[in-house]
Amino acid sequence: MNCSVDPKWMSVRWRAGATIVLLAIFSGVAGCSLGVMAGRAIFGDPKQASEFHARTGIDLTKVEKKLLVVVRTPQSIEGDMPSLDVDLIDTISRRLKLHGVQVVDPDLVAKWIDQNGGRFDHPTELAREFDTSYIAVIDIDTFSLHDENSPNLFHGTAAGQMQVFEVQDVAGSKEALQVFGGNFRNNYPPHGPVPVDSLSPKMFQKRFVDNLSDRLGSRFYDFRLGDEM
Repeated sequence: MNCSVDPKWMSVRWRAGATIVLLAIFSGVAGCSLGVMAGRAIFGDPKQASEFHARTGIDLTKVEKKLLVVVRTPQSIEGDMPSLDVDLIDTISRRLKLHGVQVVDPDLVAKWIDQNGGRFDHPTELAREFDTSYIAVIDIDTFSLHDENSPNLFHGTAAGQMQVFEVQDVAGSKEALQVFGGNFRNNYPPHGPVPVDSLSPKMFQKRFVDNLSDRLGSRFYDFRLGDEM
């Protein structure tokens, strides 16, 4: 029987063991924060449960349930950016799909809203029209591309509310019942304004919409603390 051990394998095992010992020593000397940092370096940042997951106990990336996203904007915004609601519905839905959340086709949602005059009284109307388990209604109250103190600077700001509804069967009819809701506010870029001559208004608006979509979308899928949004 050959009991010899490959020296390369011994070297790998020795290095792994030494790393664990050093981590234990440093953790004891410098406190748990160093141990956490070392753990992140080896295993990556832990995942943070999304707001939807925390509120409902459901991970939308692991169940056969669809989410419908709809965005409403006030007339004061529609004058300058008439397609903002459609752009956000599309971008947020695609972000969710990219992260494993099943969504209702944003083109169909936008088409239905357009055919109904751009408005609806209650998400139950959507619940009865589409095959979906949940509906996210996002109301944009303010949306601006420029710094409030200087028109020569781009600094995106957006604020509003998000309400999430679950579609349930009530007395043989579909009803949208609110699960949770809350306010949001987003600034872009987070580090401060940028000169307007650094990029076109159209490009800045696209980047801001992408950033806002990431922020709102991350409320429905778990993410790592180190992920940029």
